[in-house]
Amino acid sequence: MDQNESIIIDPYIEGGNVIYPNFHLSMQPGIIIGIYTDVSKIHTLIQWFAKQSNTYTHFRENALYERLTVREYINFCLKLFNASSEKMEDLLTLFALMEQKSMKISKLSNSEKQRLKLIHTYLNRAQIQVLEEPFQNLDEFSKQTAIQLLNVLQKQNKTVILLSNNFEDLIVSSTEIHRLDAMGLHALDMQEDETELAPPSLESAPIRLDKIPTKKNDKIILFNPPEIDYIESVEGAVSLYVAGESYPCTLSLNELEQKLTPFGFFRSHRSYIVNLQKVREIITWTRNSYSLALNSNERTVVPLSKNKLADLKEILGI
Repeated sequence: MDQNESIIIDPYIEGGNVIYPNFHLSMQPGIIIGIYTDVSKIHTLIQWFAKQSNTYTHFRENALYERLTVREYINFCLKLFNASSEKMEDLLTLFALMEQKSMKISKLSNSEKQRLKLIHTYLNRAQIQVLEEPFQNLDEFSKQTAIQLLNVLQKQNKTVILLSNNFEDLIVSSTEIHRLDAMGLHALDMQEDETELAPPSLESAPIRLDKIPTKKNDKIILFNPPEIDYIESVEGAVSLYVAGESYPCTLSLNELEQKLTPFGFFRSHRSYIVNLQKVREIITWTRNSYSLALNSNERTVVPLSKNKLADLKEILGI
């Protein structure tokens, strides 16, 4: 890649509305570019990058061969990317999986699986590496391991692009950060002497809020996310449940899901979002019927869709 090369990214238009216009992205070897935006834009961007030549895209939900051991899977990847010069021990050390090398992938924790998935990013030879939410739901040790990998890619003069709706993750991992909204791409100031960096606002995009507004008896009541037990939508009417009481909310279930996911909330059903910190038990009623029992005085139970069970197990590392 030439110095100061720039690519033009196509606009995203849906239903006649411009979600974001086309924009230039200036790239140099050895930099880590963070793009801060919402979930829908991340999905569209990574699909666009996946079609480009000389670009590797790391999809967070890429599957693993769960029946293989960690060592067997790494051997498979070495053959896949024709990387016979790489040593097994070096890779196990880089991804902090030495102790797990003989374990079946199905037995790994969610964070360990995410670290193993990143091996594709290291072994492929593409000059541009695009990663979707590489730090989401990782424990702190795994985040530091992922940052070390990014540093290695940087030393290899790769151009790394991180797509995330978590501003704090981008601060600790990127050399430059841009915000993408309906008006386009905006470079953000990354001065080292800033003592406080707050996430910039995203126009018409989900943001991480500390308060969730509800209205009851003509009063606006604001709740901290940890106070909320679960959220229910019935015929389009959304209610928050806190300590056994229901509070109407004007936000949609999709909006609440995007705002609350960073706080440990999970969309367990098309009509329910649950605070995973409040979950006590996963109940199996039948082969295809599940529920989540919460920590409450009255044994609150929230439905769990069959197709959400695997996602929940991965998040919980079970």
